[in-house]
Amino acid sequence: MNLKDPKIQIAIGLAVLTVAIAVLYVYLGFIPTKKSVEVLSAQETKLRQELEQVRAAVARLPELEAEYQALEKKWAKAQELLPTDKEISRLLKQVTNTGIEAGVKFVTFKPGAPASASALSSSIPIDLSVLGSFDQVAGFMAGLGNLPRIIVPSKLKLTANKDRDDDVRTIKADFTATAYVFKTGGQTSDKQAPRGRR
Repeated sequence: MNLKDPKIQIAIGLAVLTVAIAVLYVYLGFIPTKKSVEVLSAQETKLRQELEQVRAAVARLPELEAEYQALEKKWAKAQELLPTDKEISRLLKQVTNTGIEAGVKFVTFKPGAPASASALSSSIPIDLSVLGSFDQVAGFMAGLGNLPRIIVPSKLKLTANKDRDDDVRTIKADFTATAYVFKTGGQTSDKQAPRGRR
């Protein structure tokens, strides 16, 4: 083999050129494309996982909507049981009317200052002292329990009434009735309440 022969020089030059083109293809085309494919494959895997999470959430949507409906009903019931502080005068009238219907005589009826019970509600203690027969006082206490609002009697003290001269036996009941109300600042009206899709 004569390296000075032009045919061999052309053949060697073509071989070197072919190897150079192959090396350039590998470094400039194949390796970057392979890295790009790996990146795209990782992105595809991530997107498939996110798609599965979304599908799982969509599958739970009816269950979550049912939970939301149940919570909305509980919220409405809580609003019925707890008046707003604007409705407290009506609640005090209901307490008074319950006592009158039971036949007790009010000696003391003293609403106290509201105290914070939670972030959304406050409690209003009402110091009460009533006179009546045992049945009348018991009827009044039962009537308080049957009111549509939450009123909790506490610190009950029953004593025989010695101030009466007649033959009717009466007792004096001293207790605190605590009414719970929604705070005006913490209350969410129906217009402001978050709503789900219907």
